[in-house]
This record gives sequence, C-alpha cells and structure tokens, in this order.
Amino acid sequence: MKKYARLFGSAVLLAVLAWRVDLALVARTLAGVRWGWWLGAVLCYAAAQGLSSLRWQALALPLGFRRPLREYVSLYFIGTFFNLLLPTSVGGDIARAWYLDAGTGRRWSALLSVLADRLSGLFVLLLMAFGAALVVPLEPWVRLPALGAGAAAGLGLVFFLLVPRDRETPARRGVRGKVRQVAVLLALYRGSPRLVLVTTALSVLVQVANVVLLWMLGQAAGLPLPLSYCFVLMPLVSLLTLLPISVAGLGVREGAVVLLLDPLGIAAGRAVTLSLLWFSVFVAAGLAGAGLYLSGRLPRYEVRADDEPVGGHPDQGRAGQPRDAA
Repeated sequence: MKKYARLFGSAVLLAVLAWRVDLALVARTLAGVRWGWWLGAVLCYAAAQGLSSLRWQALALPLGFRRPLREYVSLYFIGTFFNLLLPTSVGGDIARAWYLDAGTGRRWSALLSVLADRLSGLFVLLLMAFGAALVVPLEPWVRLPALGAGAAAGLGLVFFLLVPRDRETPARRGVRGKVRQVAVLLALYRGSPRLVLVTTALSVLVQVANVVLLWMLGQAAGLPLPLSYCFVLMPLVSLLTLLPISVAGLGVREGAVVLLLDPLGIAAGRAVTLSLLWFSVFVAAGLAGAGLYLSGRLPRYEVRADDEPVGGHPDQGRAGQPRDAA
C-alpha cells in the first residue's frame, strides 16, 4: 500500500509541475546543456560514493566486519541501484546490510553499521544547512527551515552524548530490543572519539562533494547559481527528499528546487532542468550498480532459521563466516 502511495505522490507532484512549468523552456535548457560539466558532476558523485564507502568501512570495523574497500564501494553503488528500483528510501540500505552480512547471521550488526553510516552523513547535512543559513543571505521562509535543521542536529548530538555507556545488551527481539541495540551502538562509537572524528571529516568531504556536484550541474545548464547558495540548496533539498511521499524523491526534488531558486530569479523551467540533471546523476550511478548486481559476482544468500539479532559482542556470528567475506 505504501509503495502505491509513493507512486501516487510522485505522479501528482510531477503533474502539478508539468501544468505550471514552461515545458518548452525545459526542452530548450536541456538542448543547451554542456555535457562536459555533467560528466564532471558524475565523476564528483563517484568520488563522494568512494568517500562514503570508506566511512562505512570504518564504522563497520568495530562491529566485526573486515572487508576490502572495493567491496564497500561495490555495495554502495548497488545500494544506489536499489534506491532507484524500489519505492522506498531505505531499499538500498537494506540491500547493503544484506550483502555485508553475507549469510553469517549478523544481519543486525550489518544493519546497524549502515544506520551509523546514514546518521553520520545526516548529521553533517543538518549542520551544513544551519551554517549556510547563518552566512548566506536568505529569504525568511528558507532561513527558518535551515535553522531548524541545525536544532535537529543539536538534539541528535545531545542524544549521542547522553546515551548510557553500558555496551552489554541481551539479544532481544521487538522494538525495545532494537532501540537498545542502537543505544549500544552509539555508546560503542562514543568510546572511540578518533573514529567519530575521522568519519565526521569524511562526511564533511562527502557533502562538500555533493555541493560542488550541484554547482557543476548549474554550470552545465547555464544557470546563474552561486557556489555559496548551493551550500543551502543541496542540504535542504536532500532533506526534503527523505520525506516518504515520493519514489526516489521524484516530484519533491523538482518542486523544492523550483521554490528555492525562485529568490535568485531563476525561471521554474530552468530550475526543473537542474533537478532533472541532478536526478540523472543518481541514475548513472544506479546503472553502474545495476551492472555490478547483474554481473553475478555477488553471491545470493539465504536467510537461516538460527540467525539472531546482534548482541553486545562485535564478533558475534563470525563462526562459519565465508573465507572471502572475512
């Protein structure tokens, strides 16, 4: 039912945009795209994926996962493919956790590593929106959500600092058990300040790469889009696409870009072109992930009846782990 609601949401949003936007202007802007800039944006996104993979590898190591970086990179691109394929924003995360688990029975450890990776990127994204709102001149209706993002980041930081230090937790099922496991995970990372600093620095580089990517797409479309404004545009639009009302952010991304570029005097048709180019970068990465997935190089694992949720021990479930997954 939820997937149909998302499909309906994207269809409605795109229909409204098609009705209100000058499609001829969109076509003319697309016809004038400088594809060298677009290719540079794709390469920039690939670099961001590599940095994200390095961050995930660092966060997964304390949980007992020791894989070469090339596997994390492959899984990141495959996750992008599933994010585009499935009508949910977490389909790629589940796929990444599934393959990281590799049939060892540590699926919750794998999922928690993906969650930690997501939270690290989200925290920096929120701070970036907040910082940009303090520096870049913005309309009040843009500045307030950006400042709210900073408040959300602050609350997340307080929760991280106040989470109990107890790292031991029984393997229990249910919602309370899962919340407890997340708390144990946060306590584990809080006990490794160097790891937190390194992964946060990687998250900063990832988000800066995404900002540069968006600026390059603006250059490709010939838009008067300042790099400084991209530090507001990218995080706010990215946060809005996390809302569970569309498929892969379609419709939400386009509408948000139109609204946020209006104060710069950029016509809606040209703004929609920018959002379409932005989405095309994700599609290009997803196609690369599809190639990796369909190549058959990654094995298919079956769920075993004796799989248990992650406990407090980082090496839980390593017995019997395949040699190539160690």
